[in-house]
Amino acid sequence: MTKFKNFLGEFGAGGLILIFVCSGTLIKRWGLDNDAWFILNCGRYVLETGTIPHVEFATMHEGLHYVMEQWLTAVIFWKVYSVFGADGLMNFCWLFGAALLCVYYKLCLYVSGGNRKVSALLAFVVGAVVMTSFIVTRPQVLSTLILATEVFLLEKYFREGKIWALGILPALSALLVNLHAALWPMMIILLLPFLAEALLKKNPLALLLTALGIFLAGFANPYGWEAMIFIFTSYDPAIHRNIAEMHATAATNPLGALFFIFSALLIVAFAKKSMPARYFFLTFGLMILGVQALRATFLFLMLATVPLAFALRDWHPFDKIFLLPHKLLVPLLLIFPLEFWRVYAEPVRLPVKIILVGAVIFLALFIFFYAREGKIFSQTLPVLRRKPLIALAVAQGIIFSLAVPSLNAEKNYEYYKPALDFLLERERAEDIILWTGFNSGGYAEFRGVKCYLDARPEIFARSNNHKADIIQEYLALRSGELDYEKFFARYNFTHIFVTQEEMLLYQLLSRDKNYRQIFEYEFQTRGKTYRGRIFEPN
Repeated sequence: MTKFKNFLGEFGAGGLILIFVCSGTLIKRWGLDNDAWFILNCGRYVLETGTIPHVEFATMHEGLHYVMEQWLTAVIFWKVYSVFGADGLMNFCWLFGAALLCVYYKLCLYVSGGNRKVSALLAFVVGAVVMTSFIVTRPQVLSTLILATEVFLLEKYFREGKIWALGILPALSALLVNLHAALWPMMIILLLPFLAEALLKKNPLALLLTALGIFLAGFANPYGWEAMIFIFTSYDPAIHRNIAEMHATAATNPLGALFFIFSALLIVAFAKKSMPARYFFLTFGLMILGVQALRATFLFLMLATVPLAFALRDWHPFDKIFLLPHKLLVPLLLIFPLEFWRVYAEPVRLPVKIILVGAVIFLALFIFFYAREGKIFSQTLPVLRRKPLIALAVAQGIIFSLAVPSLNAEKNYEYYKPALDFLLERERAEDIILWTGFNSGGYAEFRGVKCYLDARPEIFARSNNHKADIIQEYLALRSGELDYEKFFARYNFTHIFVTQEEMLLYQLLSRDKNYRQIFEYEFQTRGKTYRGRIFEPN
C-alpha cells in the first residue's frame, strides 16, 4: 500500500511537470523551426544516397568542404517527418522536451533528498521559463537531454560511489558527437566541476579516466577530430554578431531577464547555504557561458539551477504559500471564462488530444494534493491542500485559454512555400539557380532547388569550407557594401527570391528596370508581416 501511495505521489508530481510542458508548447505558435528544412534535407540525402557527405551538396556552390555536424539528428528527423509529417516531427520533439523535463525533475528530487514539492515547483518554474523557447525542431532537444543525463550520472557517482554511472558517459559522448557535434565539448565542460571537487578531495582518478573515455569516444563519428572541434572552427564574431541568439545576454530580452533573475537567486542561495564545491563550479561556469550569448541561457536554466533544489531541500512550499481566505479565490475562478471570452468571442473547438491532455494534467494535480500523508481519496481534504489544488486548476484553465489562438491559427511553418510553389509550377527544380537570403534558402533546398545561401553560416565561411567566404559576401550585399549589380553579374541566377528581411536589396531590385518582378506575396514570421518577391533578369 505504501508503494502505491508513493507511486501516486510521483504521478502527481509528474502532473505538475506536464502542465507547463503542455502549456509551453501550446501558448507559443507551434510550428517547424526554420532550421528544420536544411536538417530534413540533410537527413533525406544521407538515407537516399547511403553516404555521409564531406562535400556540400545542397547549394549552387561546388567543392565546399562540409562537416554535417548533426547528421544523426537529421536522419532521425527525416524518418519521423517522412512517416508522420510535420505534426509528427513536432510531437516527437515535444516528447523529448518532456523527457528532458522529467530528467530535470528527477535530478532535483535526487539532489533535494526526495523533496517532491520543491522538485516539482522547480521543474514547473524552470520549465515554464525554458520550454516555450526550447522545444523546437532542432537537435538541441536531443543533446540537452544527454547533457542533463550526464549531470545526473555524475551526481549518482558522487553521492553513492556508483562506478557504473561513469561507465555510461563515454557511450553518451559517442551518441552526442553524432547527434549534435557543436555541443559535444559540453560533455567535457560539465565534467570539470565534478573533477574540480574530486581534486579538492584528492580522489580524481575515476573522473580523470572518465574524461579520457569521453574524449576518445568523441572520435566515433564520420568526421573524427573535425566534428569534435566544430564549435571552435565554426564560430566567427564577424558573422555571428548578425544572429540575434548569439548576442550577449541582456535584461531587455525576456529570456535574458529571467537568466539574471535566476542568477540572483542562485547567488543568494550560495551566500546563505553551505553547498558542495561542484555546485559552485557548475552554476558559475554556466553563468559565464550564459551571459556571453543568449543561446546559452537554456543550458544555464536547465542545469545550473539544480543546486537550488539542494539549497531548498528542507523547504515545503505548499504548506505556507497558499494561506489566502477562500473568498479571495472567487475572482480567480472568474478569470478563466473571462480570459477565454476575451481571446475568442465565439465558441472554439479544441482538439480531442488537447482535452485529454488537460484531463490528465488535472487528474495528476488532484492526486498530487489529495494523496498525501497516507490519505488517498479521503472525504475531507485539508484546507492547505484544497487551496493550491483550486489555484493550480484555475491556472491550468488560464493557460489553455491563452493557448486557443495558436490552436486555431493556420500553421504557417512553410513561410516560403508560395514562392517555391510558383517557381516549380513554371520550371523544373534542376533548371533553377536561385538567389536566396539567409532564412529562405533552407526551404528552397528542401524543395530540390539549388540556391545561393541558407541558414548555416558556418558552412559558408572559408575557415570551414576551405574555399570562399560566401557568408561575408552575403552580409556585404545585404548592407550595401557590395554593389548588387556587379554581384548578380558574377553569378548566373535564373531567379532572385528576396523578402523584406533583406530590405535594402528588396527595394533596390523593385526599382531596377533590369529585373522583372514575376511574383509577390505576404507571409508572417516571428510576429511580423513581410512581403516576398521573385525577380527575373530582363
